[in-house]
Amino acid sequence: MKLVRVEIRNFKPFKQLVLPDNGDELPEGLILVKGPNSTGKSSLFEAILWGMWGSDAISLTNDEVVSFTSTHCTVIIEFRVAGSEFKIHREYNSADGPSVVLFSRKGKAWKRIADKTQSVRTKIDEILSLDHKQALQTLLVRQGEVSVIANATPVILRRLLEGIYDIGLLKQMESHLENMEKDIDMKKEALERDYEKPESIRRQIEDYEGRIRHEEGRISELNSEIESTEKMLQSMPDISTLKDIGEAESLVKNANRDLEKAKAALEKDLGKAGFVDVDASLIETRMESLKKVQERAESERTGMSERVNRISQEVGSYQGINRDLSEKIDHLKGVHTGTDEEMLCPTCSKPLTANERDRLVGEYEATIKENKDRIKNLKAERKSLGEDLEITEKKIKQALSSEQAAMRVRESYSRTEEAKEEHDEATKSLQEALSKADVDDLQSLMEQCSVKSISELETKLALLNSTLANLKGDLSKAKADLKREQELLLNLEGKEDLMKKIKMDIDELQRLDAHTKYVRRKLVSGFVADYIFQKRLIGIIKSATNQYVRFFTNDQYTSVDLEPTGARGRSGSGLLLRIWDERDKAWKKASQLSYGDRTAVSLGLRLGISRTMSSIRPLKDSPAKMPMVRCVFLDEPLGGLDRTRREAVVTNLTNDQSFEQIFLITHTDIGGWEGVPTIEVSKEGSSSAATLFT
Repeated sequence: MKLVRVEIRNFKPFKQLVLPDNGDELPEGLILVKGPNSTGKSSLFEAILWGMWGSDAISLTNDEVVSFTSTHCTVIIEFRVAGSEFKIHREYNSADGPSVVLFSRKGKAWKRIADKTQSVRTKIDEILSLDHKQALQTLLVRQGEVSVIANATPVILRRLLEGIYDIGLLKQMESHLENMEKDIDMKKEALERDYEKPESIRRQIEDYEGRIRHEEGRISELNSEIESTEKMLQSMPDISTLKDIGEAESLVKNANRDLEKAKAALEKDLGKAGFVDVDASLIETRMESLKKVQERAESERTGMSERVNRISQEVGSYQGINRDLSEKIDHLKGVHTGTDEEMLCPTCSKPLTANERDRLVGEYEATIKENKDRIKNLKAERKSLGEDLEITEKKIKQALSSEQAAMRVRESYSRTEEAKEEHDEATKSLQEALSKADVDDLQSLMEQCSVKSISELETKLALLNSTLANLKGDLSKAKADLKREQELLLNLEGKEDLMKKIKMDIDELQRLDAHTKYVRRKLVSGFVADYIFQKRLIGIIKSATNQYVRFFTNDQYTSVDLEPTGARGRSGSGLLLRIWDERDKAWKKASQLSYGDRTAVSLGLRLGISRTMSSIRPLKDSPAKMPMVRCVFLDEPLGGLDRTRREAVVTNLTNDQSFEQIFLITHTDIGGWEGVPTIEVSKEGSSSAATLFT
């Protein structure tokens, strides 16, 4: 695979980037990616990986790769594989989500061949003849990965190689078999916990069959008792009818009591009113007569009262005249004869002579005497009228009392008639209620039901109804118990069959468990340890790595060896990295080398791994594949090398024909890179820019 052209928009620090920007293709061979720290060199690699495989390739979410000043990003990559050209267009928008389209060049036009995330990934796997995980392991040497290899223990180194070559699949198979064994054990234990001997279940079945027979007998007895009770209830009035009879009987008793009370009150009022017998017309005639008598007496009383008032007024008038005349007489008699005082008339103030005075005095005295006689006569008349008024008042009171007595008689008579009507109505209601019970009278009902009173009959009826309800409740419970026992019996019969099947399943799981243990212990574990690593992989890696180690160390170290180590405790087996030191003529462990030597050897080992990745056949019968991913991204692998070693690495990679393209990120000075195509990455404000120099 060769990258032809890369276009990036709003991806991390890159706002707009096209490589190359002159319409040419990216060159083959080594391409240096240079620039200060934090300018976006690694982000350039991430953009290419994201464009090819999406967010899974860089361990970042889609939202995390979008520039802070935007809501969407785009990466377009044109690449060539085995002479065929392809273009992948991947976008992400925070509103609409991700989208990707894969094109294939047909002449001068691009033809869409896949446009869904999964279909694009599947198609790329087909084009590269590798799944995306292996392709990433081939393509990318991550920052710090070289130093990890350089300092790895045998166990860690083996695990690194298993992860890179994805032959952990066989380990997964072994782990799967172990999990399968555990699952079998768990299933077997679960079945054994649930297992119960069929003989024990058979005894329970026989016990439940006995219970069922008992419940069936109990149900038969209850049905007989219910039938007998219902027959007794049929010979009695129902609760509603009996309630009507009881209420009607009570009404009759109350009506009788009220009628007798009304009759007694009427007899008493008749005696007070002077009636011998009574009917409605007689009462009204008597009350009319009494009313007329009362009206005449009241009229007489009014006339006499008016006459008494007039007499009192006349007496008062005469008494006033007499007082006035007495005063005048006293005045006339008070003037003595022979004095110089002149006598005047007390009425008109006319001068009087002595004779005139005496005459006036005589007239006044005569008038006083006449008035006294009149007053005496008027008082006698008034006294007589007072006596007559008393008699009249007595007549009025007597008439009023007689009228009130007559009114009481009328009211008592009315109450008596109402009591008779209520008594007749209550008696009628009682007869109607008795007819509903098909009896003529209460006595017949009492004899029919063998009771002495309605209340006793009500108690007996309530007791029978309660007994019937209890019997029906017991019957329902007995039927429910019978149904439950039958269901339990059915379950036990099914359980008996189930236990027989469980026993067969337990036996089968025991056979499967023994077979699984044999496969895991004898086949898979031995195959991974002996065949994959010791007989195939180690030799392939050694042959691909030696040339890089020799060039990177200026021929000081000429050969590497991966020596299998035995398992220690739970950590498992490993691979010990040994290097041949041509100068000292000795095999050395990686821990015996300087840091720079370890870095150079580890870089050579990692490049050898990438070189062999696409052509490895983990299993003997795996099909051979042409290496399609002949491209590698090296992210800062030279940090532990001195200037001489860095120049050796660059020189070797420049001449390396194993890869179509090698992208090398570095921020250190490298000698001997003149003429090597370079991508210069730099900061421009808040974004980054990159320029290809060839």
